[in-house]
Amino acid sequence: AYSPDGQYIVTGGDDGKVKVWSTSSGFCFVTFTEHTSSVTAVTFTASGHVIVSASLDGTVRAFDLHRYRNFRAFTSPRPTQFSCLAVDSSGEIICAGSQDSFEIFAWCMQTGRLLEVLAGHEGPISGLYFNPTRCVLASASWDATVRLWEMLDSWKTKETLNLNSDALAVTFRPDGKQ
Repeated sequence: AYSPDGQYIVTGGDDGKVKVWSTSSGFCFVTFTEHTSSVTAVTFTASGHVIVSASLDGTVRAFDLHRYRNFRAFTSPRPTQFSCLAVDSSGEIICAGSQDSFEIFAWCMQTGRLLEVLAGHEGPISGLYFNPTRCVLASASWDATVRLWEMLDSWKTKETLNLNSDALAVTFRPDGKQ
């Protein structure tokens, strides 16, 4: 994933390492080793100062790029393997999708508290994306659906899009209209 300013790239590996690279030099300048299993997703918050990663080890971690440290670890009430993640535009809500319990977990970045567990998919969650202009989370699943979750209405499913095959990824247009 690229940082918002394009200066950095973050990668996650099967070795559990999260690495940050400079796009100008091509060199890795920091490696985070807190995950104990494969890293399945990485992203930057909109500020570009925080990296968030999801792993099969059952944790989602937030790393501070000013102090080069893991400052928050998010976990689920019972062990699960996280396959994807998304951060809302404010950087305050972190969501991760599970490949084994078929649930989506939402946490508060500031407190680390689990806010909600979203259930309804019948297969692994393969992709998550927040609408950039509205309080809606889109989730893609191997159950051949995309669900739209309304954050301001108790995370209720706003709409379910039925597909002809498994959904592997999901995104919104930059203006949030589609």
